[in-house]
Amino acid sequence: MAIQIVVEGTPRPGGSKTPGKTKSGKLFVRDANPLTAVWKAEVADAANAQYWGELLDGPVSCRFHFRFARPKHHFRKNGELKPDAPRFHTITPDLDKIVRSTSDALTGIVWTDDALVCSRAEEKRYCNLGELPGATVTIWEA
Repeated sequence: MAIQIVVEGTPRPGGSKTPGKTKSGKLFVRDANPLTAVWKAEVADAANAQYWGELLDGPVSCRFHFRFARPKHHFRKNGELKPDAPRFHTITPDLDKIVRSTSDALTGIVWTDDALVCSRAEEKRYCNLGELPGATVTIWEA
């Protein structure tokens, strides 16, 4: 049985951290990109709304499919997509970093730990006409 989570929003990277200290002296670490928290919340909200099963606690395989909004220069003045507009999103954020933030957000909702992912496939591309930016994550028990 496959679990599929569809998320709307702009995928944001995870990975880089910023250390700090509270006024009371307690040390902390947070994501360097403040928008990472927004993306993780969107992923968590989608997962909570779309998955009601038990937390997975064994090996899993995943497919991460990320979609990004196209810039205006990909379109003609009449709104049609230019024939030479690229399919794949080859600029930042890095694919591995958006996989990291997305899989972290699924921890405690779909699986007990993202270390359970033993195989995965991933892709990042621009949206087709009519598609919204976001991600589709498909998960299988391995």
